[in-house]
Amino acid sequence: MTGNRDRIDIEKNLDKKDVFEKFIRSYSVYYDVSRKDTDYCRFEVAEGFDAEARFDSKSEQYFLVKKAKVADIHSSEYVYFSLKDNLSLDIIKELDQKAWEYAIEHAAPGPDHKNTDSVLIVICDNIEEEAKEFIIKSKHSKNYNFALYGYSNYRLVAIELNKGSVYFNKQARILKELVSNILKEEKEIKR
Repeated sequence: MTGNRDRIDIEKNLDKKDVFEKFIRSYSVYYDVSRKDTDYCRFEVAEGFDAEARFDSKSEQYFLVKKAKVADIHSSEYVYFSLKDNLSLDIIKELDQKAWEYAIEHAAPGPDHKNTDSVLIVICDNIEEEAKEFIIKSKHSKNYNFALYGYSNYRLVAIELNKGSVYFNKQARILKELVSNILKEEKEIKR
């Protein structure tokens, strides 16, 4: 069913909350992160998710001197986290659609817009076979004005703790090394 490109193996029977904390800790270095399980939130977490991370980058390009500005470039990414005991086809379809729609709502296509991407990370104990197939085949993308006003891509990562597997859609394959590093991270960071 799945090739090596669509999944990686990890340590079996990791604790769901510990894995969630590792991801939140890793993403909070560069992203603004809000969680539903704490009183402090930087922003309201999207409905149906346990946490959300936002990254916005604005940069400028110049030709030789600052007065000769060529372009402003805006890039953003919205990461949605969900914790589930069992991931069925119906649940993953709902999460998939919400994560894509919520991120696209933030897109502001225009000459300075490069991309607004969506990432869904689901951490669960078990994934049903139909859901695994859906995860691997899941695809959303959109370009604005023939990509002159930017684009949006969608990445989906699902972590099945009981079997020690992580599944990726095609766009999310670029996250394999990051996910692997997060899951191998020591429980306590030594300073």
